[in-house]
Amino acid sequence: MLLIKKAVWTGLFFTMICLNASGSEMQPYKNNNEDIVSEVFELDPVTVEGRSVENKEIESRSLYTHKVVDLAEILSDEMPEAQMIRKSGYGNEISLRGFGQENIKVMIDDGILEGACGSRKDPALSHINMLTVNKLIVKEGPFDVTKPGYLGGYINVVTKKPDEQFSGNIMLKGGSNDFMSTGFTVSGGSETLSGLIGYNYSKSGQYEDGSGSELWKVREGLAASYNQQGIDADSFSKQDVWAKLKFSPNDNVSILLEHTYGKAEDILTPRVVFDTEEEINNLSRISLSMDNLGEYSDTLNVYVYRNAVEHYPFQTFRNVDVPKNNIVESVITGAGINNLVETGIGNITYGFDIYHREWWGDVYNSLNGMLLNGYLIPTVNSMNIGSFIKSVKKYDKWSLGLGLRLDRFNQEADEELKFTKTVTSSNEQTDWLPGGYVSLKYYAADSVTVFGGIGRSYRSPTSAERYIQGGASFFGNPDLDPTANSELDMGVTFEKENWMFRTKVFYSDLEDFIYQEYNSAGYKSYTNIDAHIFGGDIKFRYDFTKALSVNSGIAIQKGRKDSYPDNNTDEDLGQIAPVKTNLSLDYHGRNFFGVDDSELYSSIEWVHSEESDTIDESAGEQYLSGWDILNVRVGYSYKSARINLGVDNVFDKLYTVANSYEWDVVGGTGANPAVVNEPGRFVYLSFLYGW
Repeated sequence: MLLIKKAVWTGLFFTMICLNASGSEMQPYKNNNEDIVSEVFELDPVTVEGRSVENKEIESRSLYTHKVVDLAEILSDEMPEAQMIRKSGYGNEISLRGFGQENIKVMIDDGILEGACGSRKDPALSHINMLTVNKLIVKEGPFDVTKPGYLGGYINVVTKKPDEQFSGNIMLKGGSNDFMSTGFTVSGGSETLSGLIGYNYSKSGQYEDGSGSELWKVREGLAASYNQQGIDADSFSKQDVWAKLKFSPNDNVSILLEHTYGKAEDILTPRVVFDTEEEINNLSRISLSMDNLGEYSDTLNVYVYRNAVEHYPFQTFRNVDVPKNNIVESVITGAGINNLVETGIGNITYGFDIYHREWWGDVYNSLNGMLLNGYLIPTVNSMNIGSFIKSVKKYDKWSLGLGLRLDRFNQEADEELKFTKTVTSSNEQTDWLPGGYVSLKYYAADSVTVFGGIGRSYRSPTSAERYIQGGASFFGNPDLDPTANSELDMGVTFEKENWMFRTKVFYSDLEDFIYQEYNSAGYKSYTNIDAHIFGGDIKFRYDFTKALSVNSGIAIQKGRKDSYPDNNTDEDLGQIAPVKTNLSLDYHGRNFFGVDDSELYSSIEWVHSEESDTIDESAGEQYLSGWDILNVRVGYSYKSARINLGVDNVFDKLYTVANSYEWDVVGGTGANPAVVNEPGRFVYLSFLYGW
């Protein structure tokens, strides 16, 4: 491991070996400014497309052939190395190559987005409405210095922008368990001024798993089980409205104003002892883009954003002696500037970014309104200031990338810490975080590309990990150090006209990895350990004809501890998803039966997961059986109208994705959390009209 760390820092300055963190490019290099590191999923009003950064399509499905409620489901469907962590019918986590929760970063249009809940009942992706999304950029590994504070990768959600052409769509969708979703978007204007507006409403009853059990039964026989009101409740309801205005005084300058308002109500979360009465998000952004400013700037981007989330957990639906409710709020305010210069030594991008997060939360008696815990989240202020520079250069058949970044992260709790692991003289910590990568890609032939990369990144402890005050039984650790990831990625891609094969492997050495601790003194907290995660994936596509193709993928990752938290002797690292495989037969035919402007598309998909047996039993992780399911989707479009029918889990199997390992300190479940099964057979129908 020491060798890996030395190689990272030596490589950053003296070697020319490198990266494709996700290794997803499949064609000769086309744009010297592009990082060779990401998977991009285009989500226009009609299609979901998995693409490389060079826009080579690897898969195209209709957005509305998915039953998806949130974006975590799309990523889990489209990437074998992504695994959804089921929490309930709405608001699910995503894990990438064994990195989940705080170890990946979620952004919306480059702005940091985090939920407010200390037990992550509202993960960041749940606050983004699918109809606002243009594409999902998924970066795996520490190979992008333009983004702050991520460890195993990040997801950047790029939203749709106004267009001068008058266009829009109307969507209607319904399915099993009283699921329904309806919405619209409209865009239009002129070359100088254009706008976009949209609205979406979604709701669902409680789904049934493969055994016929509804969500409320997850807590049957456990603390805070559901009362009759909870048994009869829907799973969730949610409304979103958004508006954008773009001003372009000339061809080289544009100013964009954006705001999204979302409100979700009565979200059932049976894994923990609280549900959510109400959740409100206000996402705002102002950006300025300027092109061709002269010798020292080809593209200059400046942006300011504010992402605020209000979260109101409650126990009205639960059997408890004294029902409680919480008031929690997270406000992230940030800004950034980056400048691209095309030079003879490469395309150079440099800039800086800053963000501040204020996070607080209190607990009340729901019967009389009395304050029970005014320091659950003791008003934590976090400030990150970072600067970066990167360069991408093409040399004949070689493409070289280099990036450096430095962050200063300051974090302080403005209220007294009544419960801590150690006596702390100060509630304030400051971390200096240097990182970077060096990258190389070689185009051995028209159909063969070899890539590799070595890099280092950091992520600071979250406000919950350092300062949460749940009581004498669970609390944060103010003395936590940031986690460093020193990672090596390598892979190769073969691609011909009608087939593609790609494989990649990675090794992550994790220094001061933040991990849960069940202390011998009887409390739960967090500590630093050393660990490593390694694995890889294989993806394959073969086109029988222009319309018929087979797609498959398999991903595996393993985690091991190199040092151990108190009262834990299991070498297996927790929260690592088991082996996942998918195989699909896809048909996409145009001008079906000779009808112009028509398309027929269908997919039969098999998804397999190995049993979850490489688990951290000392931390209370549970064994999960392996499973196989079959999904079928079919759709037909004629001109501007489209209709889709889908059936997920055709054979109504009882199965569970890897969610037993999510440790929930705030919910008080600690080890052995309640396990939520996946939905049984789910039938859905959607209709879309666009213009």
